[in-house]
Amino acid sequence: MARRHLGQWLARAGRRTLRVPRLTLHILVGVAIAAALGPGRERRYISTAPLVWWSRGLCRILGIRLQTSGIVGQGPTFFVANHISWLDIFCIAAVCPTHFLAKRDVAAWPLFGWLCQRAGTAFIRRGDDSGVAMEQLVWRLRQGERVLVFPEGTSTSGETVRRFFPRLFQAAILARCPVQAIALCYPRRDGLNGPHPTAPFVGDDELLPHLWRLLGEPALDVRLHFGAVHAAPHPSRDILARLTHAEISAHISPIQIPTVAAALKG
Repeated sequence: MARRHLGQWLARAGRRTLRVPRLTLHILVGVAIAAALGPGRERRYISTAPLVWWSRGLCRILGIRLQTSGIVGQGPTFFVANHISWLDIFCIAAVCPTHFLAKRDVAAWPLFGWLCQRAGTAFIRRGDDSGVAMEQLVWRLRQGERVLVFPEGTSTSGETVRRFFPRLFQAAILARCPVQAIALCYPRRDGLNGPHPTAPFVGDDELLPHLWRLLGEPALDVRLHFGAVHAAPHPSRDILARLTHAEISAHISPIQIPTVAAALKG
């Protein structure tokens, strides 16, 4: 038993020895690119290309293997996804160029928060009803861009999907753009059911300790399923919230909500 634990510790240490220098260089390159672009709030058009490139590089460094299914909606689209980890943003960006709406807390994260700001991420405070974030979302969609929100309002362990808050869905109705759900999960690699134990970023977790744990992990699988594209006009934000919640739940925890039709009747 002790020998096995020693072997696991040495393997984690070896992975960190290889990954930390690569990650450091990747962050420095990202900082240089972001600094050259200028503050996101001062640019009317913000390309998603740098975030896509940087996100793919981060996934390679961390040993993340992305598996996608379904067809990504084209043109201005309002994406919604379940939320498990800070990694969600970069995993989604690596396969689906889009702008994000994130909690204000993310903006304060060391370097990662600054990079997200420069990439054009909009931020919202919990319980904020000022409408500023809504205006940003609607403006981007009307300019032909794509945005993604996490309607649960917080990250979870990934075992189930929490209730979707419908307020942000109003942006898709005002912009008269399609809505598409993304079901995201981090499956275990040992054959057991449930999400990978290291992937969730919940509760009192802090960014740097969580990143350190990830740097010691072997390959991490991430599955993203793109659901049906729901074209405008939309019936209501409440129905959109229930519909996309049911679609994602059907992939994450099938027993939580048995059918989309049942959700719509609610």
